[in-house]
Amino acid sequence: MKKFLPFAIVLTFMMCILAGQLSVNAEGSVVIHKVVKDTVIFEEASTNSAEIGELSKGSFVSVTKVSKGWTHIQTPEQEGYVTSDALVKLKSEGYLVIQKGGTTLFTAPSQHAQHVGQLYEGRIIYVYGTAPGGWSFVQYGEEIGYVATNALKKPAPTKKKINAVAGAELRLTASPDGEVLGTLPNKTNVQYYITLAGWAYVEAGDQKGYVKASELADIQLIDNKVYNKGVPVAKGAKKRVALTFDDGPDAKVTPQILATLKKYDAKATFFMVGKNVSRNAAIVKQVYEAGHEIGNHTLSHKKLTTLSIAGVKQEVNGTSNAIYAAIGQYPTVFRPPYGATNDQVRSVMTIPSILWSIDTLDWKHHNPDKILAYVKASVKDGSIILMHDIHQTTANGLENVILYLQKQGYEFVTVSEILQ
Repeated sequence: MKKFLPFAIVLTFMMCILAGQLSVNAEGSVVIHKVVKDTVIFEEASTNSAEIGELSKGSFVSVTKVSKGWTHIQTPEQEGYVTSDALVKLKSEGYLVIQKGGTTLFTAPSQHAQHVGQLYEGRIIYVYGTAPGGWSFVQYGEEIGYVATNALKKPAPTKKKINAVAGAELRLTASPDGEVLGTLPNKTNVQYYITLAGWAYVEAGDQKGYVKASELADIQLIDNKVYNKGVPVAKGAKKRVALTFDDGPDAKVTPQILATLKKYDAKATFFMVGKNVSRNAAIVKQVYEAGHEIGNHTLSHKKLTTLSIAGVKQEVNGTSNAIYAAIGQYPTVFRPPYGATNDQVRSVMTIPSILWSIDTLDWKHHNPDKILAYVKASVKDGSIILMHDIHQTTANGLENVILYLQKQGYEFVTVSEILQ
């Protein structure tokens, strides 16, 4: 049985969304869940109450209250209680509205559904999932609903930092009247996407929203010096390490490493070989969009100290161009193969050259337990750890390395972050 609510209740639901009266998450946005199995809607939080509707697997709902195994939900047509195991909370991704003139937001995945509002071209909106027929379930501010998927595009971010002594207020919408979600501290590194009328959409970890564009600055390249360790943190701050992976990307191993890093919300730096970049451009993009740093590891892994200046430039520039072709951004750091560098090599570089303070020798022993043993023996605040994302044994051993370092109180940051 499916029961539709009267238009007055539908209107009230939409007004609650616009007024921000529905349950909200840490971002300030409406809490969205996906239905993972066909389920019955009950009038009260009890299987003994009246059945007033149904929800189909794959549909989306707004959650207003959760208690003792029951969840109160609302859709434009229905509201009531379902068992909590029928739902899963969703995370969103920022997408850009690219359709000229904007696109319409609907209450259901159909051109014939009721209009919720208009999403203007150039806006960043949150996408929670897709529905059959080419539709995406989205949110902008407190408005939620369905838009045509072909009106959206995943934008490629650039890295910037907050440049405001008192920090930058993060807002839900691109407006001085937008809800304040929090403050991003000065010098926080962010992923920057687009500027709208003086407001920049940024993401910093789980925080996402708009800051004043004037409060952003480019991340300045440090220099062309050689570094083999990071800067220790101030007393009392969380210790940091930089996980680094050389010689990829690899079609099989790199995605496994990305999955493990995502599982533990760990960031890393990937020093890529240009020839592998060209073969695996989609994986390069996946690394970048996951928020990891991409470094240059030459075109064909030659020992640069044996080459002429022209040869060094060919190795370095060829890789930088391949990375740019894949993600629209140039690499931010460089690692010379075999750690071989000299004054001639450094004269070519315009970005820092990064060596390492812990060599796990994963390329030599191919033993996950030995990788962890080398880390345990030498790790300290500011360590730069060398591994390779071309060996299956490295992928197999990464989780234990992360678990050990987490237990020891370390935070995982990119190379550029650990040098600051």
